[in-house]
Amino acid sequence: MAAEQIASEGYKAVELVVASCLGGVIGTIVTFYINRKLQSLKHKHDKQFTVHNLQFKKEFQLYSELWKALIALRQTVIITLDLEINDESTFREKYEKAVKNFNEVKNLFENNRPFYHVNVSKLAGNLISKCRKYITHAGKNFKSEKYNDQLSDEAEVLLRIVPEAIDKIGEAIQKRIGMSKEAEIFE
Repeated sequence: MAAEQIASEGYKAVELVVASCLGGVIGTIVTFYINRKLQSLKHKHDKQFTVHNLQFKKEFQLYSELWKALIALRQTVIITLDLEINDESTFREKYEKAVKNFNEVKNLFENNRPFYHVNVSKLAGNLISKCRKYITHAGKNFKSEKYNDQLSDEAEVLLRIVPEAIDKIGEAIQKRIGMSKEAEIFE
């Protein structure tokens, strides 16, 4: 019986050693698999972060350029002729400067439209449309030399609309790039 007991305990010891070795091998394989999966996820995340970082930098650059152009447009888009002075050369200079600044905003916007957030795009597109209408009307008045009060009335409306629209565009940009409390985070 003692011999049987020793053999049984020896057999159990061998089982434990084999199980331990087998567990160690399985543990090593599982650890290897988990490490490979973690490395793969880390690599994927790093690539995604790099793409998002590049996208953000480009978007930020485009918003900065658009903002500068909008400020220049705001300062020049309102073209009126002082009928008491009737200074045509001043009107021509104002008109040409407004057209130049308008075209800069329009071209910047149209060339980069796919890169703007939808809210910024809608607001800027709407502002550009209103400014185009006004500048076209001012140009027709200038070329026909028939100045009327309608242009002054349109200028008054635009004096209110342009700053409001630019402020809304600024808020949409701030929201998009995360500078406001309600920032949109996109993954």
